[in-house]
Amino acid sequence: MSDHVNRQALIAAVFFSFTSSLFLFALPTAASEKVGEAVPPAKAADQELLAASDLFAAAPAEFRLEVEVRQGADARGMALEIWRRGEDLALVRLLAERDRGKFLLRRDRELYFIAPGSARPVKLAPSYRLQGAALDELLGLRLTRDYRIDGVSEGGGVVTFDLVAKDKGAAAPRLRWVVSRARRVALRADLQTNDGKTLRVIEFTEWSDSSRGVPRRMVVKEVLRGGTPLTLLFGVLEARPVALELFDLESGAARASLPPATGAAPARSGNAEPKAP
Repeated sequence: MSDHVNRQALIAAVFFSFTSSLFLFALPTAASEKVGEAVPPAKAADQELLAASDLFAAAPAEFRLEVEVRQGADARGMALEIWRRGEDLALVRLLAERDRGKFLLRRDRELYFIAPGSARPVKLAPSYRLQGAALDELLGLRLTRDYRIDGVSEGGGVVTFDLVAKDKGAAAPRLRWVVSRARRVALRADLQTNDGKTLRVIEFTEWSDSSRGVPRRMVVKEVLRGGTPLTLLFGVLEARPVALELFDLESGAARASLPPATGAAPARSGNAEPKAP
């Protein structure tokens, strides 16, 4: 692939990480949000709070989502449209006029890049990376299904769960999950190695509707590899049936019949929720 196409595929690839297990996390910023002394882990109240903050479990099974990706302070982002059907099928459509007919398609763990005029989709490695973020690290994340509580700490109304994966198929060996006790929503997730080193941090910085687990703005930061943070701006989330034909590798007829894309950035909501705990 050319450098231009390669960059597009890299930027688009990260969205399967989020849309396959919609939605993710945020970073507490105030001094009062720092974690305090450890308390006994896995109490019934802790288990209940963890389950309540498991935003992935509440995701629509099928939906269409509008989102824009920005790198650093660059005001010009990449507008995308995402279609998902269950946990195994996801499609990203690039919306800019110059990118008409370009898609990224995921079928289970297989990832493909589709370009207009191509004889067939180009298969990409499952570990295809965006700023060091492996695609398969976040796919299908479920807190209560995939992790057990190894420790709990609390301070300033913020609860931090130290989670350990139950098997090798989990998104990361360890996960630090930060939750607002009052709002019962996730604030931040640190994906970690077996020895507790943080690989990346995913933050919620703005909500459209925290009661339904719908973020407005998210930031992804690579800790070990460094690099410019990635900002995701979420627009319309529409729960709706998604045709199986959209994910056909042999025929692109269903993808070609999708409604025309505007390529517009998600509109900023004047009613966005604050990020206080």
